[in-house]
Amino acid sequence: MILFSSMFLYEYSTDMIAKAIELSELDGIEFWVETPYFWVDRDPKKLDCFSDFTIALHAPVLDLNPVSVNNAVCDLSLKETLYTISLCKELDAELVTIHAGKRSALREPVWADYNSLHRYLRISSKFAKLKKVILSLENSEKRVNNLCKNVEELRKFVESYDLAFTYDIMHSKQDESFLELFDKIRNVHISAENNGKHVRASKDEKSVEILKKLSELGYEGYLTIELDDLGIGQMDFREKVEVLKEEGNFLRRIFSR
Repeated sequence: MILFSSMFLYEYSTDMIAKAIELSELDGIEFWVETPYFWVDRDPKKLDCFSDFTIALHAPVLDLNPVSVNNAVCDLSLKETLYTISLCKELDAELVTIHAGKRSALREPVWADYNSLHRYLRISSKFAKLKKVILSLENSEKRVNNLCKNVEELRKFVESYDLAFTYDIMHSKQDESFLELFDKIRNVHISAENNGKHVRASKDEKSVEILKKLSELGYEGYLTIELDDLGIGQMDFREKVEVLKEEGNFLRRIFSR
């Protein structure tokens, strides 16, 4: 299934995002619940337009942090993740991607941060199992204060809480060691990097190599095109749809068997 991240069309209504799925000839959407048109009132009727498409969800991360030094922020981050899991069940979808968070100070994480992550994952993973929703932990960007930015740490938490793995190629800086967790990968965020922004993987040789290895390994999970127009340039709706269509065709060539 080839999806795209709704945040690429953050300025549009859900109806327009659904139209982009159709026009780009993709299979569906990874819907960030923070997409502004929905987030302003969280009216579930605004998601009816996705009923004919495959949908995965991404839990809120903007202004949130499950391992913040501020306990109120930790609690709110957990609450919003539980909300997203419930929404996933209501939509008859199957997967929610989550982030591990970061130490509030720009320093290496310490025991208190890891304790917070254990609490977050313990509660959210139990709730996901009750709802029969797959909870998928994404590898973090390789920044000093991020948790789960390397494969060893990610493996520990994925295995401890029986989670799936969302492999973000750009976050990993094309680190192939994450393929050691191939059996856990259920979603792949597909992009390359340009000044910290998600740009087209089809234009990046290292990203293409990783995608080819995933195909050779027989990967059959979600392929999620994750783009940031700030890294690509100003585009109108038509131009964004064309980019998505081209990236979708690029992925089909790699994963056709």
